[in-house]
Amino acid sequence: MIENLNQQAYDVLKNKIIYKELKPGDRLVDSQLAEEFGISRTPIRDAIRKLTDEGLVMRSNGSKGYQVYRPDATDINEIFELRQILDIAAVTKLITEIIPSNPEVLEELKSSYIRVSSPDSASSFVLDDEDFHGTIIRLSNNSRMQSVYSDLRIQTRAFRSVTSHSAGRMKKAENYHAKIYNGIISGDLDATIEAIKTHISYSKRDALKDYTN
Repeated sequence: MIENLNQQAYDVLKNKIIYKELKPGDRLVDSQLAEEFGISRTPIRDAIRKLTDEGLVMRSNGSKGYQVYRPDATDINEIFELRQILDIAAVTKLITEIIPSNPEVLEELKSSYIRVSSPDSASSFVLDDEDFHGTIIRLSNNSRMQSVYSDLRIQTRAFRSVTSHSAGRMKKAENYHAKIYNGIISGDLDATIEAIKTHISYSKRDALKDYTN
């Protein structure tokens, strides 16, 4: 029963954030939310903790409270700039070093690509998208690069959780995933890098539109 309440509180609160019923910067007060949902504070606190781990909620500056994650334009630009650097470095190493000496890694990349190409829902697309890019980073066989990407994944999950609920944006992302994947398996580094740059450029533009307007 407790687990069901925790999950329900998490689902409702996450949807309110994704669909901007709770807007970036809004404070989250567990007592108020508990009263609104008609439950105790414990499931609300558990939901807030999970959403903080996912990057959708953050601690308020100078207090013990929480608020809906609200990046500014500088945050978004810096995050996507670093994403582009990581992705380009990873595919460069994959195409020029890893795949020529160990072509079997393409099977793992193929499995990840198949999942992200046929998402069951917007929520699963977020996770499959993370897995696709994360697989590329991991297959580059650089542990420090993986660590940096892991930190970024939490921050960018907030962007994807909001922007991925647009069917048009999902379709556009799927198109660039295909270009990135085909570029890697064909060994076309220039085409792969161009697809990455365009994909990240559109993702950044959508995030700026959602969070700074």
